Amino acid sequence: MNRFDNVAHDWEAKTSRVQIAKSSVDNIIEIVDLKPDFKILDYGCGTGLIGFGLSNETNTVLGMDYSSGMVEKFNEKAKELNFTNISAIKHDINKEELPQKEFDLIAISMTLHHIKDTNMFIKKARSALKDGGYLCINDLVSEDGTFHSEHKNDGVEHFGYDKDELCKIVENNNFEVIEYKIVYTDDRNNSQYPIFQLIAKAIA
Repeated sequence: MNRFDNVAHDWEAKTSRVQIAKSSVDNIIEIVDLKPDFKILDYGCGTGLIGFGLSNETNTVLGMDYSSGMVEKFNEKAKELNFTNISAIKHDINKEELPQKEFDLIAISMTLHHIKDTNMFIKKARSALKDGGYLCINDLVSEDGTFHSEHKNDGVEHFGYDKDELCKIVENNNFEVIEYKIVYTDDRNNSQYPIFQLIAKAIA
C-alpha cells in the first residue's frame, strides 16, 4: 500500500486539489475541440477530478492509476453518479504498455513528476494516441523541492519541469506544442508554486 491508497477516501477535501483540476479542465475545454465521441485517458487519475470534468453523455473516459485506493474511489464515484461511460483501472506505467492508437486525448495532471522517466511516459502516450490526438500535461513549474515537503518528497521523481526542456521532450516524440501557460498558482509552505498546462497535438 502506498500513501495515495491511504488518502483516497478524502482526497477531494483539499480545496487546492479541486482548484488545480478545475483550472486544467477549463483550459482543455477552451483550447481543445472536444468531439462528442472522444475517447479520453485520464492518467494518474486519482479520484477522477480531471476525468469526470471532461466527461459528457457520449464520450468515453478511462482512468488509470498506480494506486488501488484511488481506482476504487474513482469507480465508486462513477457508480454513485450513474456514469456508465467512465471507469478506472490500476496501471503501472513503468511495467505496462498502453493501448495503441486508441485515445483522442490523454490528460495527466500533477502526476508526471511522480514518474521517473519523463520521456518514457511521453513516448508511450504518443503510441496510445491517434494521429491528431491531444496530450495535456498539468504539472509544477521547476521548484526547490519544498512543494511536497509535508510528505518528505515520498514518491517524487522531479521537482517540477523547465518549460524548454519539457517542450523539447514532447516535440522529439512527434508532438506539436499548441500551448503552454500557467493555469494556477498554489499557495503553500509560505511560497507560491505556479502550475502549467502544456497541450500538444500528435503528428504523424
